[in-house]
Order: sequence, then C-alpha cells, then structure tokens
Amino acid sequence: MKQDTKSREYKVMLKSELFSGLEARLLEQANDFWSEFKETIRDIVLDTDGTLNKIEPPRLVRFYDSASHRLQQNNYIFRERIDLNSDQREITLKFRHPDRYISQDRDMAAANFETGKTKFEEDIKLPFVTLYSFSTKQPISDSKLLNKMKDPGELYPDLKKRLKSYQEDELINIVRRFTAKEVVITGANLKIGENPKVEAECALIVWYKESGERDKPVVVEFSFKYERKGESFDGETAQKAYDVFGRLKDQLTGWVDPEGLTKTAYVYTKA
Repeated sequence: MKQDTKSREYKVMLKSELFSGLEARLLEQANDFWSEFKETIRDIVLDTDGTLNKIEPPRLVRFYDSASHRLQQNNYIFRERIDLNSDQREITLKFRHPDRYISQDRDMAAANFETGKTKFEEDIKLPFVTLYSFSTKQPISDSKLLNKMKDPGELYPDLKKRLKSYQEDELINIVRRFTAKEVVITGANLKIGENPKVEAECALIVWYKESGERDKPVVVEFSFKYERKGESFDGETAQKAYDVFGRLKDQLTGWVDPEGLTKTAYVYTKA
C-alpha cells in the first residue's frame, strides 16, 4: 500500500564539544549557533522566527537488539523512551531503507491499533542521503519486560513475518548497555513557503550518557522538518530546504561535524 510521506526532515551532526556546560551554558551555545545559522541562510528563507531556547521534558533513550544485532541487520530499530517527569514509557519500531517502496511495503501497525501512532517520513543526512522511515510508537506499562524477540514481535505482529530467522525466544538487550539522557531544545522555525505557508520546525537534540558527566554531551544533532498534507511537496519549497541544507554543510564548518555519527550509529558502534 502506498504511504504518503508525512514530513521531510534534514539532520546534521554538530561538534558535541561545542555544547559542553550545564543548562544555562547549553542554551547560550544553542542561541549562538542559531544566530549564526539564520544569518547564513537569510537570503534563502522567507523568514526566521524564534530561537532555540525551549527545553522539552528530558527523557531516557535505549535501543534493544539481539547479540548479533538481528533487528539492525534487517533495517529495523527498536527503541524505548522514558519521560523523566512522568516515568511514562514509550516504544517505537522503525523500518528504514533508501528505497521508499521497500520501506513502505510492510505493516507497521501496533498490536493494539488504538494506542499506536504510525508515520512515514523522509530523513535526509549529509551530504544528501535519503532514508525512508516507517515507524509506529505506542505506550507500554511500567511492568512490561523487553528481553526476548517475542516482545517486539507481539507488540508489532508483522515483525514475525518480516524478520529473517525470527525466533521468539532469542534474547534481546539494551544495545551496548547504553542509555542516553536526551535533551531537546526547540522554539525556532524557518519560513520556506508562502502560498501555502510552509514553516520548518527546528530542533537541537543533545545526548548525554546517563551514567556520565552532566555537562559533556556525546552526540548533538540539529534538524529542521516540514510537512505537507497529502504529500503535496512542491519544487520551490524543496529547493529552499535543499539550499539551507547546503549552507549548513558548506558555511557552518565551525559547528558541523561532517564525519559525526548519527544517533543510531553512535549507539551501535561507539557507545
């Protein structure tokens, strides 16, 4: 079944050492980045609004997989997020592939259809690499264990059919025993379309090791994302987004880490 692309999200890894410090200092550095960024793209976008100054409720992030990384090897990611203010647990199963028709050719529905939220998105990273992401998130109870492959298999029934060599009793664990404390900073957007009005929401995502130092992030990602109903993405708006992405790569070299690992890559290879 054809899936409409809900959003296009452009992601750039930044130099994590530039964002060291506690919360007040982090916000200063986020504002410094935003100020330089918006000046760099002033001749491309129609307008910029706000600044990166709103810290969302912090959460813990964990990835689960088998010892052989069976999920990742089959282009799946199984992730848990825990809101540190409410202790609410949320899981996401995501399938990503550079070919949109391969990515959309599966059933990502949650076993409890009413609680699951599904979306199909395009993710773009440097230099201009596209992955189509098909995912469903859903809440889980405090007591739900995530220690065997049958756990994601029962929560997302299509996984049993799609995963090569699926064995329900295969053990899964937190990947590399790594838990990130995630801080997301929002409050800024870019106007890249006039008729109709299109705004791209910006976010700075900062990861710390849960057991590590509170003032030294290990991963920092900047992203901007825009949506269009019914996949009505037009060329003019896409050109502006493309040009903004190019300026990030070519003119903000003091901030951008062109060799920086994505969040998922960091978890699986370096954490």
